[in-house]
Amino acid sequence: MKSIGIILMAVTVAVMTSCNGGKKSCEGGDSCCKENAVAAEQPKTGKKVIVARLTVKEGKEKEFIEVASKLVEATHQEEGNLFYALYQSPFNPSEFIFYEEYKDQAAFDAHSSSAHFAAFSEGTKDLAAGSLIVDEF
Repeated sequence: MKSIGIILMAVTVAVMTSCNGGKKSCEGGDSCCKENAVAAEQPKTGKKVIVARLTVKEGKEKEFIEVASKLVEATHQEEGNLFYALYQSPFNPSEFIFYEEYKDQAAFDAHSSSAHFAAFSEGTKDLAAGSLIVDEF
């Protein structure tokens, strides 16, 4: 699982720097940046991608994985779920991310209101060192 986390981080860095090699900010006539800006303005339809991050209390990692594994297993059974994985940081074992893909917003909404997500939230509230940070794409 740790090697997948490293690959995911490497891909993220590559994507973040692919427009201009990370050498300058988007300024002036940079066509790559204009293309990205246009893409960002498009309506949000179709597939929904989520990256959720959580830091757990030191020493609670194993307990968190046990609770989170039940969420992962149940989410794989959801009709609108395309992909769902939990990753543990190879650099800080207390840091985790969920990478999630749903067929659309309605599928994500169904997941967010599911009984297994509520059970996960309840089961991890004493394990978390902070709030769940959710980025939606």
